Amino acid sequence: MKNMLTKDVTENKDMKVEVQERLKYDNDIFFKFALGTEDEDAAYIRNTIIERVTGIHPNESTVLNPNLDPAILKKKKMVLDIRVKDSEGREYGIEMQTTYSKQSELKRFELYGARMLSNQLDNGERYYDLLPVYQIIFLDSYAKHTKKLIDAYQMRNEEGEVESKRSLMKRIYIYLPEIDAIVKRKGFEKLNDFEQLCYLFKNNDEDGILKTEERLVKKVMEKYRKFQDAEDLWSIAMATQIQ
Repeated sequence: MKNMLTKDVTENKDMKVEVQERLKYDNDIFFKFALGTEDEDAAYIRNTIIERVTGIHPNESTVLNPNLDPAILKKKKMVLDIRVKDSEGREYGIEMQTTYSKQSELKRFELYGARMLSNQLDNGERYYDLLPVYQIIFLDSYAKHTKKLIDAYQMRNEEGEVESKRSLMKRIYIYLPEIDAIVKRKGFEKLNDFEQLCYLFKNNDEDGILKTEERLVKKVMEKYRKFQDAEDLWSIAMATQIQ
């Protein structure tokens, strides 16, 4: 009996270790790896996310900050956003935020958007040439003012009128906790590809979507398996997760 109990305890400990060592899909280092590298799968993932969130279909996209150097990541904590430019010159900032401090992060979001806009022009160039910038921000946080999964912001006056139909700064939040309410409301089998991806980010549940036919979700899961082979990045990502 003692040996059987010892065996059960050992197996339970092993299961706990396995759970603890499982990197979450919403880890920002993995997120950067999945979207921010210059390979066909990453391009498909980021282009599809852009299309689902903004309605714009980029034929091509280039990552402006592809560097994911383990030596740098070991030294300091960085904001691992993905800055992207499409073939039409439009720019996108995509990031995953799981440690959301509203006051400081909101200011940073605005600052990053302003920088993306100001960096488009050199001295002497025309303001007419400015193109909109899009910020796509995944948050592991509920919004107090809405129950929507995707929430887009524009500048408005007190009467709710939009300042400009051609606004240059478009900030879009994806509130990941809302996906659980969507699943309860319409069932998992009726989720579209982007909703399934949000479910994966929020719940880290591969088993729940193991039979998915959605290419977007499959590509992200394939990138996860490749990330496991990038041992330096994987160990750094795990270290940030348990801090």
